[in-house]
Amino acid sequence: MKQFYLFLILFSFSAPLFSQAEEESEEKQKKIKIAGVPYVNYSRTVGFSYGLLGAAFYKLNANDTISPSSSTTVAGIYSTSESYIGIGIQQFYFAEDRWRAKLSGGVGNGNLQVYQNFYAGGTFIDYSTKIRFLLGEVARRVAPDLYVGLSGGIANARTEFDLDLPFTERRPTIDIPINYVGTFIQSDSRNNVNYPNIGHNITASFKTAGEWLGNESGFNQLELTYDLYKPLKSGRDIFLARYYSISSFGDVPFVGQNTVGGDNIRGYSEGKYRDDQLYSMQAEYRHNFMPKFGMVFFGGFATVVPEISEIFEHDFLPGIGTGVRYLLLPKEKINIGVDVAVGRDDWSLSFRISDAFSR
Repeated sequence: MKQFYLFLILFSFSAPLFSQAEEESEEKQKKIKIAGVPYVNYSRTVGFSYGLLGAAFYKLNANDTISPSSSTTVAGIYSTSESYIGIGIQQFYFAEDRWRAKLSGGVGNGNLQVYQNFYAGGTFIDYSTKIRFLLGEVARRVAPDLYVGLSGGIANARTEFDLDLPFTERRPTIDIPINYVGTFIQSDSRNNVNYPNIGHNITASFKTAGEWLGNESGFNQLELTYDLYKPLKSGRDIFLARYYSISSFGDVPFVGQNTVGGDNIRGYSEGKYRDDQLYSMQAEYRHNFMPKFGMVFFGGFATVVPEISEIFEHDFLPGIGTGVRYLLLPKEKINIGVDVAVGRDDWSLSFRISDAFSR
């Protein structure tokens, strides 16, 4: 399930197309703030990628001063490896933030690689995964800063490996539905969902993709996130710490596995480290040296294992890096930027809209 968002780490930018200026008088400010960003990026796995992302931020109720702004985001990205994704994400905050809802859907094709160990040594095997998905969730505030919710999704993933089967010209192919329902609980005391500088965001999510939902095999997934935000004495700096884990149990399909990389441990882009369960810890220091410009420094480690009892039998993979940020939408506190990081025998370049661990 997590793999459906894999292509989003390819997002990049060159310059903003248009944005809402903070200096506008209140009478002239638009009720809908729009940002458009063109993207150019490079990944060791998919090559050069380019595309467009557009986002709109608005209040569902102009008199609601408590709810964060709702948002509509659409994106299209294509790469020189013929990977692509088209996605739409709708995020709602309403009724003085008593209710939250999210809906996302899209299609994509990822020409990626997986690392396999053989008797003569390890090697990368290319594969292609075509996906279609529609995911949704809704949450209700039941106590101050505490939400409970339901989630669900329908998807289809067709994976073809670039490896000829013996005595045949066919290639191994996995074509399966992945439908799930789930529940989650969230404790969210952040002072801003886009760029918090104080508070925490703790989420525990459980999803089940059983055969009774039309899947060919049944498995479950547990996802835990703990983000902590601390302002520093300077008033311009923020310290962030994150614990993240995602664990798949049961008859886990290939697309249900988890790969080291992305925001949870930057510095990995080859897709070499992959298994049923991923555990990571990371810290980030954010420094704003000018009103609209800033830098981030981050580091952490991660590991992937078939089950938690083997966590100390596998390598802990370090990642460290830095990035720059530009404040694109001051009122909504939306940054764009680029991160560069190194890991063990790997590195990553991540162009982005919004900061890590936001919304």
